[in-house]
This record gives sequence, C-alpha cells and structure tokens, in this order.
Amino acid sequence: MTDHESIKFDICCAARLLYRQGLSVANAGHLSVAVGPDEMLVNHFGPSFATLRPENVVRVNFAGKVLDGGAYVNDTIRLHGIIHRENPRAVAVAHTHPPAVVTLSALRVVPEVYDQESCLLADDVGVVEEDYEGIASEEERVMPVADALRERPVVILPNHGAITTGDNIQAAFMRMVLLEGMARRNLSVAQAARDLGREPVAIAPAAARRAKAEIGRMPVLPLLWQDFLKQLRQSDPDLFEGREN
Repeated sequence: MTDHESIKFDICCAARLLYRQGLSVANAGHLSVAVGPDEMLVNHFGPSFATLRPENVVRVNFAGKVLDGGAYVNDTIRLHGIIHRENPRAVAVAHTHPPAVVTLSALRVVPEVYDQESCLLADDVGVVEEDYEGIASEEERVMPVADALRERPVVILPNHGAITTGDNIQAAFMRMVLLEGMARRNLSVAQAARDLGREPVAIAPAAARRAKAEIGRMPVLPLLWQDFLKQLRQSDPDLFEGREN
C-alpha cells in the first residue's frame, strides 16, 4: 500500500474499533490525519464508523474542499482543518461522542485519575470553557477548541463529546478509549462514594506521572494496536478482504 492507502486503512480500523467500543453515535464524528501543510485524509459524511471503508476516506484541504473526487463533506470538517492548521503537532485528530465523556462534559470537570489506566492521561486532559452553541462548523466556535489543544492533547467539549490528538491515528484512537474509560471510572466512583458514604481517593498527581512515564517505556501502543486488529479481523472480516495477513 502507498502511504495514503495505509493511512486510510488505519483510519477505517480506528473508526470501526471506536464503534465496537461503543464510542460512536450514528454517523457523527470524524477521524483525520494531516498529510501535508494544507491537506488531510478524513472520512467523508455518510458512512458511520461501523461501516467505514478506505474509499470513504478522502483528501481534503484544511478549509474543507475535497481535492480528489466528488464526495460530500459536511461543514463540521472545518473543525479538523482548523485544529490541524493551528496545531501542526496534532498529526492525527479524532472526534466522536463517547457516552460517559458526554455525561461528564455537562459538569465541566476534568476527570480525576482513579486507576492505573487513567495515569496514561495524567496532565493530558482539558475542558473547553465555552458553552455549547451548535455544531462546530464556524471558525469562531472552533478556535476555542484549537486553543485548548495547544495546552493539552485531549479536550472535552461541553455537552458534545471529545477531541483527541496524536502523532498518528493509533495514538489518537487509544487516547479516546482511555478517556472514555477514565470518565466511566469517575462516574462509577462517584456513585460508589454516595452509596457507601465514603470520600474517594484519587491517585496523587506525582504518582500518576510516574506511572505514565514507566508505562511509556514499554512498547504498549504498537502491541495493543496489533491486538485490536486481531479482534477486528474476527468481527469485521469485510474490511480485511484482499489484504495480506
């Protein structure tokens, strides 16, 4: 596969995995990877994450103009273009509406670190301090998101969902999975605290950073990605038709 073909396939894998994890809603959300100073590969509007195929990933400039073919992209694709434009280090951008994250987003809080997995997002999560005013299709609505991503690679969008970024789509995908797990843990801990009448104890920031650094020294992401692909090959064999093992 060419580099673009490989990226398109990885985007489809990430999209289907997010669907299998229960982190996508209908056909809302986009996954994008910058492939030039004013170009990105991104899923066009229509297919859900559950059915995304490489032919549904198109080359678009940051203003939202399709550069190859006539696929339709909705106005919210500008969200990704502006993020890439304003944050060149954000090579990959994932946007979806994970249910527990959306619940927490209504509270405008950064989730606490209560477990070892959440340590991997220590210091990485922010909240956009703007009220929801409609879909993110206009630059003035998107700029607060782009600004927040200069400070953190992960941001929660109030009453909406989340944006995760990374050096590649695998990293952005994994951060979205970790963020939803972190949100679920926060909600379950809050419920248990109410039921038991106890005060929850979060992991101390210094300990969370230390665990993050220790785990980071292991080849976690590539091994997890390969494991996820093995699962996906079983659940979504159509995506792998005609491809070598």
